[in-house]
Amino acid sequence: MKFTLAAALMTCFAVAGCEESVLDQQADRVRDVSQEQAEGVRDMTQNAAEEIREGTQAKAEMVRDRYDNASDSAEAKADAIEEQGEAAADNLEERGETKADNLEATGEHKADALEARDE
Repeated sequence: MKFTLAAALMTCFAVAGCEESVLDQQADRVRDVSQEQAEGVRDMTQNAAEEIREGTQAKAEMVRDRYDNASDSAEAKADAIEEQGEAAADNLEERGETKADNLEATGEHKADALEARDE
């Protein structure tokens, strides 16, 4: 009987001690939202970058097909188109990653500030 009562009390204290405060819950929500926004930015920029790559590859193939791959200058032009597209896509991805990282960092700072107010 004493063991059961002691176990019940320990469980009650353990559960009560593990509850998050309102500010901790808000901090968790801030982190979740900022991470979701960051993932959205990453997905959007990666998709846009892939569209750029596909578009420039298609243009390059049109140049190659137009000249039946017979001309060295046509091949050089097609290669240049692909390189420019790849550079533009890489740049877009880098900017998107930077923006996503900044969103996450801002969310983390806001969440940390909420948690600090709770202490």
